[in-house]
Amino acid sequence: MASTLLEPGAHVPIANALPGAQLPYVMAAGHGDRFLLNGQLLTVIARPVDTGDLFGAAYLSGGRGAELPATTDAAEHRTVIVFDGLVQVWLGSETSLLSPGDEVVIPAGTSFAYRMLAGENRLLLWSSPGHSLELLSRLGTPTASHVRPARAERLVSLDEFRAVGEEFGVDVTAVPLFDAARQPAAGARHAGLPRTEEAFFLSAGEGERYLGADEMHSYMSRGANTGGRYFAVESSGARSGYIPLHFHQQHTENFICLDGRVRLHVNGREVLLSKGDFVHAPAGTIHSYAYETAYARMVGVLAPSIFEPFFEYVFSPTEESIYTEGAVPGFNGPGFGRAQAELDLVVVGPPPERVAGLDI
Repeated sequence: MASTLLEPGAHVPIANALPGAQLPYVMAAGHGDRFLLNGQLLTVIARPVDTGDLFGAAYLSGGRGAELPATTDAAEHRTVIVFDGLVQVWLGSETSLLSPGDEVVIPAGTSFAYRMLAGENRLLLWSSPGHSLELLSRLGTPTASHVRPARAERLVSLDEFRAVGEEFGVDVTAVPLFDAARQPAAGARHAGLPRTEEAFFLSAGEGERYLGADEMHSYMSRGANTGGRYFAVESSGARSGYIPLHFHQQHTENFICLDGRVRLHVNGREVLLSKGDFVHAPAGTIHSYAYETAYARMVGVLAPSIFEPFFEYVFSPTEESIYTEGAVPGFNGPGFGRAQAELDLVVVGPPPERVAGLDI
């Protein structure tokens, strides 16, 4: 499914509220629809109704020992990124320990479960089209709190999970027992991406990397891994100016800050993102980004995956794990021209000027 094209630049982004329609919006960390669920705080930052049935996204925050049952969705693709803490993840028949920046990609039909092991933990769950998040919201208790509970006041039973799961076509089973013998060594987690819709773990900083001047782009997943529904790329860089203003006609672009600060220009509004902040830019949203701090990282999730070749066209493949600071800037004119000709990219103006917070 393609993102519905809005009138380019027409909608000022909504701030800290889910729009209930496919409109641009900005969600600061901690905001969104919030629910208590088995000792965790579920913070929903995108629902299918907000994204044209392309995806849903939410944070799950909890303390040591917090977990949810294993779920298997026959139709949904999911990606989980660890933001804080240490988490044991079960993925089909495999298990691994994940730390901040690590990722797990869960294709349809694959069982997924987790247990939080640090004192404070936070996961980002991305799902397409979003059934699993609707399931969790249904089971949770609405709350005005912005922090996870000190303890679970009510535990949703496995039978309750199963009953509601059936309504969403989700199979629910108990979380596997902790089994140290089944944990792969840290270096054994996949450093590359499979070419098919198969489950995999990806360590922070790995993936297929492409280098530019003072920036790096790493594919965390490709359309081949998600049935073409979305792809994810981690981008890092030094403080920079904006890129040219542009919009997309057939896909939505989403930005999530991982480290440092990232500046975005969204339909004429300038916003500054820090860790956990989220921007949804559906088709027709005129936007641009800039790295604001000396070092910043963000994840871009683009749905569907039609824009995936852009980074291959414009940047250079590399085996390096970090960009070279102070590299001579360059512009790949032929590569950018190819992207404009072949991909969903409409440039409408030069890079905008910074306006707010110039001294931070």
